[in-house]
Amino acid sequence: MKRVALALLAAWGTLVPGAAVRGEDRVTIRGEYYREPSTRVIQPVVEISKDLPDGFDVSTHYLVDAITSASANAGAVSDNIFTEIRNEVGLGVGKTWDRTRATLSYKYSAESDYWSHTLAGSLARRFWGDTATLALSGGLSLDAVGFRGRTPQCEALGSYSCPLDAVFGGLAYTQVISPVAIAQLNLDSAYLWGFLGNPYRQVPNFGYEVVPDRRLRSAVSLRFAYAFPSSGTGVQLQYRYYRDLYPGTSPSGSDPWGLSAHTVEGRFYQRLSRDLELRLLYRQYVQTRAAFWCDAISNADCYAAGSAFYSTDPKLGPLHTEYPEIKLIWDAESLRPFRFFNWFAAGSFEISYGRYYQNTSFADAHVLQAGYTMPY
Repeated sequence: MKRVALALLAAWGTLVPGAAVRGEDRVTIRGEYYREPSTRVIQPVVEISKDLPDGFDVSTHYLVDAITSASANAGAVSDNIFTEIRNEVGLGVGKTWDRTRATLSYKYSAESDYWSHTLAGSLARRFWGDTATLALSGGLSLDAVGFRGRTPQCEALGSYSCPLDAVFGGLAYTQVISPVAIAQLNLDSAYLWGFLGNPYRQVPNFGYEVVPDRRLRSAVSLRFAYAFPSSGTGVQLQYRYYRDLYPGTSPSGSDPWGLSAHTVEGRFYQRLSRDLELRLLYRQYVQTRAAFWCDAISNADCYAAGSAFYSTDPKLGPLHTEYPEIKLIWDAESLRPFRFFNWFAAGSFEISYGRYYQNTSFADAHVLQAGYTMPY
C-alpha cells in the first residue's frame, strides 16, 4: 500500500521544477521514434546521474535527433527529402541542504543551421513538516538561426545567422494534502526576442514569412494526483492555460499574437503485479489562431497588400490535438536468477506507444518510446 503512494509521489516529482529531491546513481538509455506522413524523427538519449559527498549531485545527458522530412513540410516550396541531425549535451549540478535544494544546469544544442546555449537554475524549499514545496526557476537562452540560400535582413554584417534570445522563469507550489493526495500550482513565463520565424517557409505573393520579433509566452497550470493503495491505482489530472502576446502592445486588439490555448491531461497508473505497472495518458490541446495569421495555403489572397506580418505555419492557426498513450514499466528483478541477464535485474524497462492526432496539414503521427534505467 505504502509503495503505491510513494510511487505516485515519485512520478509526480518529475513534474516539479527544481523539486527538493536529490538525484540517484543511475544510467538511463532511452529511444524515441516519431513518424508522421512527411517526417520521421529518431532520438536516442543517454542520461547519467551521480550522488556526491556533502549533499552534491551531478547529472549529464546526450541526445541525437535524426530528422528526415520532406522540405515542403518544413516550409520550402519544393518537396525534396532531406535529413537533419541535431546534437544536444547537458550538464547539471545540484546541492541539497536539509530542506533546501539548488540546481544549476547548462545545455548546448547544435544542428546545421541552429545553435543554442541555455543556462538555467532553480531553488526549492520544503515547508510545514515536508508537506509543501516552493520552487523558483529561471534561465537564459542564447540561440542563433542560420540560413541556407539567402541573406535575411536581420543578419549582421559578417555573420551567417540571426540571434534569438530568451529569458524564462517559473514558480511552483506543491502541497501534500494527505498521505495519498498531492496538488500543485505552476506559473511559467518566457520572453523571446529576435528571429522567431522559419528561415525557409514562404507565403504566396509575399515570399519568405515575416513574424513578430518579440513574444511573451505565459502559462498557469493546476495539477492533482491521488493514489488508491488497496488496488495499486493512481490518477493524475492537469489543466493548463497558455497566453501569447507581443510585449508593449495595448489590450485594444493591436497585439499581433493574441494566441491562447487550453490543455487538459489525465494519467492513470495501475500496478498489474509486483514487477509490472501500466500507465495510460490522454491529453487534449485546443488553441486559437494568432491575430495576424490567416490560411494562405487555402486562400492565397487572404493577406492584404502591405501586411506587416504573414506566415503559412499551420501551428499558428486554430489548432486542436489529441494524444492518447499507453506505457508499460517492468522492474526486472525476476531476471536475477539468470546468469547472463542478472545484471539487468536492478533496473527497469519501459515501452510506450502514443498516437498524435492533429487538425493541421502535418497529419497524424505515431510515437514509440523504449528505455532502460539502471542504478549503479
